[in-house]
Amino acid sequence: MRCSPAPSVQQCPVTWRKAVMRRTRSTWIIPLALAPLLGGCISHSGDEPDFPAAISETTCPDLTGSYAMQADAGSQLPWDDASYQHSLKAPATIVSLFDSGGHALTTVFHRDPAEFAGAVERLRNERTEEYARWRQQALSMFDPMRGALKVRRELPFDALTRIGPVPEWGTSGSKGHCRDGWWVDDRDYDVELAMTRDVRGGLLVRHDQTKRSVIGLWAETGAGIPYAIKVHSRWSRFAPVEVPLFWMPTAAKLPPSVQAAASTDPDGWMQRDGDARIIGLRVRARKLMGPDSMLLNLKEDGDHVLFTGTLPDRAALDKLIVAIGKEPEVARVQLESTMDMSFGRVRFVIHLSLRR
Repeated sequence: MRCSPAPSVQQCPVTWRKAVMRRTRSTWIIPLALAPLLGGCISHSGDEPDFPAAISETTCPDLTGSYAMQADAGSQLPWDDASYQHSLKAPATIVSLFDSGGHALTTVFHRDPAEFAGAVERLRNERTEEYARWRQQALSMFDPMRGALKVRRELPFDALTRIGPVPEWGTSGSKGHCRDGWWVDDRDYDVELAMTRDVRGGLLVRHDQTKRSVIGLWAETGAGIPYAIKVHSRWSRFAPVEVPLFWMPTAAKLPPSVQAAASTDPDGWMQRDGDARIIGLRVRARKLMGPDSMLLNLKEDGDHVLFTGTLPDRAALDKLIVAIGKEPEVARVQLESTMDMSFGRVRFVIHLSLRR
């Protein structure tokens, strides 16, 4: 035990108690001279259990790491953030924290791998159409040009969670500040959450609940000057764990459903054109690309046509952009991105707007 309660309200200075008794009959006037006396009327309760000591009492802590969601023995509260269950749609076993800069935190909750695999298998067997959409979305996330998965802490699985199960889910932008070696989030006036690292690598969490007794100034609003402030603290520790292996969806890990496997297009990649003009445009685009090139895709994608492929060099890409823009169906050509490949080759993503 390293904390001891401060003087209680009953131990406030006599001068303060007398001052309170000498309240003016004008109920809306309180002497400003009382303000300096308030400091002696703050009481604390809730001693810290016998947890490892914090790394520092002055340096702003680096909270980056992964921790067990199950609090250590002696802890007085669980990880108090039930909002993750709404999007993760399953219990979490590990929580990871990342420093987003400016004392902002990104929080990622991880499912148990076996439980997640079971959820995927149930989706595959029981809701085949939803599984097909979920599977295609998961595999497309790893497209190096357009995939949602670029950096782990960017929370790439947010889009996938709208279709089916995800291995992890997170949120970013929890703002805080540093005080006495703790990271403090005090967005709520009467509730303060503080976190720091201990000498064994664990995460110490302190939850302060403040209650104020006030001398009312206006009965209508309840506003007034506090004459007693009680702060009750609860403590928890979460042990460090290894960073979970990042889930990498592959066609081998995600076999098509039994019905899809029996079809001629089990992966669902065959072109299905809603606009008949795209068929002819695809044939001509392939010719315009010239030799030593590869057309990866030319298909409808929302309000535009997605055109991706590889070319021998940048000069060939410039010629293609000019040539495809002269096709009668094309109203606008927009180069979204490029990626340099080996031997000077280039991969491209182009958006084509068709004439109405």
